[in-house]
This record gives sequence, C-alpha cells and structure tokens, in this order.
Amino acid sequence: MISLPSSLLLAAALSANIATAATVQDLKPQELAGFLARHDTVAVQFTSPDPKCRYCIGAAQAYTQAVAPSRDPGIRFVRVQWPVWHKFPDFGQLEKPVGLPEVLLYRRSEVIGGVSGKPGDARTFLAEIQGYREKPVTTKERHRAYQEAASAKALAALSPEEAASTRRLIRKDVVGQIIAACSKEFPDVATNLQQAYDAWVQGQKPVLDKAATVMLTRSSREDAYATNALVAQETEKVRTWTVDALKIPQQGKPQAESCLKFARNLGSLPDAAQP
Repeated sequence: MISLPSSLLLAAALSANIATAATVQDLKPQELAGFLARHDTVAVQFTSPDPKCRYCIGAAQAYTQAVAPSRDPGIRFVRVQWPVWHKFPDFGQLEKPVGLPEVLLYRRSEVIGGVSGKPGDARTFLAEIQGYREKPVTTKERHRAYQEAASAKALAALSPEEAASTRRLIRKDVVGQIIAACSKEFPDVATNLQQAYDAWVQGQKPVLDKAATVMLTRSSREDAYATNALVAQETEKVRTWTVDALKIPQQGKPQAESCLKFARNLGSLPDAAQP
C-alpha cells in the first residue's frame, strides 16, 4: 500500500469537497416551470439585484453559501431573479413567493415548504429544507410559521418600554373598535358609550401620547409583524377580561346593557403594559 504524505491527503480531501459541493443554478423566470417539471425536488430562491429591495441585498450570496455543504443528489438548488423587485414575473400556475427574498421548496412542481428572508447558518437552513422534505406543510401553515417567527424576532427587538407603550396604544384601538361596534348596533346609548371611552382614554393621555411617538419611529416590516402579534395578544386579553371579570358572554347577539357594562368598567381593565 502506498502511503501519501498528510499534505497530499488534505489536498485530495479538499479537492473532493470542492468537487461535490452543491451549486446554485440561475434560471430566468420563464424557465422555472420547465425545470420543475424535469426534476422531483427543487429549492428555488426568489430574489432581486434591485438595490431598492433592502432585504434582498446579499441574499443571493447567502443562499449560495448556505446550500454549498449539501451533498444530497436528490435535491436541486436554483435561483430566480428579476430587475425591479416589486414587478413579479408571470409564473403561470406555479405558486409564487409572498415576498423577497424567499426560498420555496417544490416537489413535483408543488410547494411543500419554504424559508423566508436571507438564509443564515448553512446547517440551520439545510435542516429546515430537510424538515419540509420529511414533513411537507400547506401554504397556510407556511405563512403562519413565517409570521410567528418574524413576530417573535420583532418582539424580542422591542425594549420593555417600547413594548409597554405599544401595547397601551393597541389596547386603546382594540377597545375603541368595540365601542364603535356597540355604538353602531345601539345608537340610543352611543353617547354614553363614547363618553365612557373618552374618559378612559383621557386618563391615559400622557402614556398614550408617548406610545404614539414610539410607533412613529418604528416602521419596518419586522415592526409591522411585532405590532400584528401585539394586536392579537391585546384582543385576546380584552376578550378574556370581558368574559371572566365582567361575566359578559361572547355567544349570541350582543345586548345594549352588555355594551354599557363594558364601557362603564373600562377603569378596571388591567394595565396593557402587563404581558
């Protein structure tokens, strides 16, 4: 047996890795349907070189780096780009991304999973792709997962003070919508409902004014996801308070007395700043 020097063995190993590293094939939008029809499982990155798409900057390179460690011959990696990021090409009957950048995993031309945003750690990214191969998800499930992940990330980025201020402002809007609906349903008591609401709002004016200032400084896509998550949380907290504390049932047609009871007890509604 011939023994090779360790330096030659290392060089051979590196050469083998380079030779088998997964690569990304760039396709034109009109080529995608045909490519998917010829291959069983394909991960497609949708992105754009348009500098106005700030989330797309560096996404193509990140995708190339993320897929490179893959040694699985059962999946192909491709990328589709177009010059003006918001002018989506016509993909025919194929399901297209909801935003850029996004990686969709197709099996026999049907989407079975996806990863939103710029790929990060290669091991994590490939594990996500493999997870969808083993357990496909529906489009609705995928979109919900996107929003939950983005919401969690965005909420973590809010300082405790920002979160408290934002919750108070959202609480004001949630309660205001209930009062508006009651006023429309029962015009005879609308004045009483509005007066109770106005008094409740006035009592929080300093913190609400501060919250409005906070909201004006946060306008990214992540901030929108955070706000959506807080709206859902505050809506549920108000509903729970209405049922548990006020004993107002949620089933059946609303009653004017229930609306008045809700409005007159707003002062006992727990502080929205509490998670």
